Amino acid sequence: MDFLQTILWPLTALLKVVLEAFHSLLGSYGLSIICLSLLVSVVLLPISSYARKLEMRDKERLDRMAPAIAEVKANHKGQERFERIDAIYQEHGYHPIKSMVSLVPLLIQLPFLIAALFLLMDYPPIQGDPFLFLHDLGQPDHLLPLPFLEQGLNLLPLVLIGVTLLESWLRKESTAQSRRRFLIVAAVLLVLIYPAPSGVCLYWLTSTCFSFARSMIG
Repeated sequence: MDFLQTILWPLTALLKVVLEAFHSLLGSYGLSIICLSLLVSVVLLPISSYARKLEMRDKERLDRMAPAIAEVKANHKGQERFERIDAIYQEHGYHPIKSMVSLVPLLIQLPFLIAALFLLMDYPPIQGDPFLFLHDLGQPDHLLPLPFLEQGLNLLPLVLIGVTLLESWLRKESTAQSRRRFLIVAAVLLVLIYPAPSGVCLYWLTSTCFSFARSMIG
């Protein structure tokens, strides 16, 4: 983790400068975190747009191959099935590794998401600072009371993962494979971000909602 913090230090420092610039204008760290996340999303928009075009192209190619692959799977087994499917892939200039393109938008944002995590995890100015229904941006939100939990469940991480999964299901570029990968990624993200301060979750949730809105608009 220390190595990763060192690698991402310039990006973390840049996010801090921009965050404080927003705070000097808005006077609210909650609003500043939202604006910082939106700004990063807009800056990365051209790269994300190109990645989505690649994903759509990949899905169209898979759709063209689907009938032939279904026929092979219905009539062949073992090594012969593998060889025939591989021949179909070669005929269409496709390789299964290309299906990983669906994760490119997330991978592009990942350094910024992790840098925001490093910045806001123990950021003194947001400790004890409330925002809307969040009691303390420097602590987990504990917004879902449960009788057997003294502090309650953290709501923002669950909403974030829900929006991520909903986007992966509704996007027209999505395939069954990409949805399965998003399930795995979402589970990893939930473990990573669940105990994080609500300021971190607010940054990630804003970025995720921006991506979702853009996907729905097309």
